[in-house]
Amino acid sequence: MAIMLNKATFTVFDFETTGLFPFAGDRICEIGAIKMYPSKKTEKFHSMINPEREISYGAFVVNGITSDMVERAPRIEEILPRFIKFIEGSVLVAYNAGFDIGFFESALGKEKDILKDYPVIDVLMLARRVFRGLGRYNLSSVADSLGIPAQERHRAFSDAHMTLEVFKRALDILTADGAVTLEDIARVGPSAGKRVIKVKDYKIKIINDAILAQKRLNIVYRSQWSNKVSKRTVTPLEIQRGHDKNYLIAYCHLKEDRRNFIIESIVDVKPDKAKRRKRP
Repeated sequence: MAIMLNKATFTVFDFETTGLFPFAGDRICEIGAIKMYPSKKTEKFHSMINPEREISYGAFVVNGITSDMVERAPRIEEILPRFIKFIEGSVLVAYNAGFDIGFFESALGKEKDILKDYPVIDVLMLARRVFRGLGRYNLSSVADSLGIPAQERHRAFSDAHMTLEVFKRALDILTADGAVTLEDIARVGPSAGKRVIKVKDYKIKIINDAILAQKRLNIVYRSQWSNKVSKRTVTPLEIQRGHDKNYLIAYCHLKEDRRNFIIESIVDVKPDKAKRRKRP
């Protein structure tokens, strides 16, 4: 039976590990997860784990977790039953899901077949197909491009939070274009037609809609001069297409002046939902 997206419960999770290879003895040392119900209500899960082995230097460089930090943490055998209970009845969602599922199966050992009952969505694969033209597709780069802040990079709960936000953005695009079931998401690809949207085109659509409706936008803008990121509320006036860049001509309410914004440098754009006076 098809799983309806508006009725599905999703558990977005991330593992930090002692290294890259579960088959060589590397283990989970941190679990972070967020369960999102159809109502959009969320529930959180987090635990440090004593992996009962040294954390490799390579893993420490990435996640900053030391053996001292997990020395007094519970072992995986104590945490797994709680985590399995937490994910019960949900669709599993992860970034580069094969990595996390590999460690999950290793931790479950002979009981790994229970994961066969869980659909899995790989947000990395989804981001590559939905958000075209980003260049780099590691979680941090995709989150930055979409204006999603990171609390603490390469830690389990923070990465789970970023993954959830990327997933929600992709899900919004897909459902707006007609995706109804989990199988619709699985079919997203180069031949999926209108459900595959380039990031630039997605921004332009939002901007054009705001121009037609005479509505304000909230943008996150990265200056090409200073590389600094700022948040602006703007009233879009028109789009001008240049030879190699596209420009948003808008009234900037922060500077109280008409400004030109390079669309490719807008890392996030959303309709402004606050009640405001008419455009100047």
